[in-house]
Amino acid sequence: MKWFAFVMMVVGCLARAEEVSPVVIGRKIFMDTSLSQPVGQGCVSCHDPKAAFADARRVSPGAVNERKGRRNAPTLMYAALIPPIAAEDFYDEEGELIYVLEGGLFLDGRAHDQFEQVQMPFFNKDEMNLSGPADLADRIRKSEYASDFKKLVGGKVWGNDGKLVDQVYHSLVAFLREPMFRPFNARIDDFWKGDVKALNDSELRGLALFQSKAGCAQCHPLGVGTWPEPLLSDFGYDNLGAPSLGEEDPGLGGVSGRKNEMGQFRSPTLRNIALTAPYLHNGSIKTLKEVMEFYNKRDVEPERWGKTDFPETVNHDDMGDLKLTDQEVDDLVALMHTFTDKNLLEMKEGDELPKTPEGVPSTESRKAFFQNRPRLVDPKAKQRVPEEKVDE
Repeated sequence: MKWFAFVMMVVGCLARAEEVSPVVIGRKIFMDTSLSQPVGQGCVSCHDPKAAFADARRVSPGAVNERKGRRNAPTLMYAALIPPIAAEDFYDEEGELIYVLEGGLFLDGRAHDQFEQVQMPFFNKDEMNLSGPADLADRIRKSEYASDFKKLVGGKVWGNDGKLVDQVYHSLVAFLREPMFRPFNARIDDFWKGDVKALNDSELRGLALFQSKAGCAQCHPLGVGTWPEPLLSDFGYDNLGAPSLGEEDPGLGGVSGRKNEMGQFRSPTLRNIALTAPYLHNGSIKTLKEVMEFYNKRDVEPERWGKTDFPETVNHDDMGDLKLTDQEVDDLVALMHTFTDKNLLEMKEGDELPKTPEGVPSTESRKAFFQNRPRLVDPKAKQRVPEEKVDE
């Protein structure tokens, strides 16, 4: 019996050691609503697991009453796979080298990578409204998981505000890289793996349109790039001409200072798009069918959509008059539903988070794909249109 008790004690200690990890702490931080001023706001408040970790509201309310953001909170599914912002190069028709920005976090690319991104909501006055890193560190030390976190990082880090919040950010990133957020188990994945019955006739027609007449694949490519499976976005920036709502939002142009990038926002992944309504950067369109109709007839029915913030930079080459029939619009909408991960659809009442499907590669086995790329911005490179700084 003594031997059995000893074995059970060792097993318990091992289980405990496995439990206290950056991933586990990151999950607790993500769900913690005491890390705001006033309390009540957490990461999960604006990134609902049942909405593919997006927000079904047009914009998210902040911790402070009557404060709110100005953009629709994007999904966190596959967000860890968005590459850091970089200037990608290509040659135009005249053979001149051009650089365009791709990647980066937040819809305007103001965070280089996810490590930068997870820091900002804590201190944004319209979000969690903390006064600074010392405030965050103090709240972490008072949290229900403080003892475990302290054991994980050690006494020296625990007592240093800067080092402690650095571990907060690293833990959140570790959690968001977990296989649960990147299962690649939608019906479209079954089809690409050889299950020809995974899609019905309407969805197959939608897939053909996606790659041809509708032009979706230009910004949402079906091939692989920075990850072994299709991410359904090139993570480039464009001005779609979204209907205006409230204050003008310059998007990428507000970050870069270039007039030709005003109103541009990063192209989202289409994975789980059926769960992340409302749509566009400001949540101005309510349904997927309306989005398809907007892309199809934006330029021929301008009165339906109203004004847009920066009409001079709107993309008229790739959308706005696609000449799709009503049936083709319906087929594209049907296709969008095949991009939904099954682990999200299988969530039951009371489930805090979706389950991780079997066989999804671990973060450790995919660590090479998470290595950050350097910033590759050449200020002397030719832009799509002549670079102009926004007037001060």
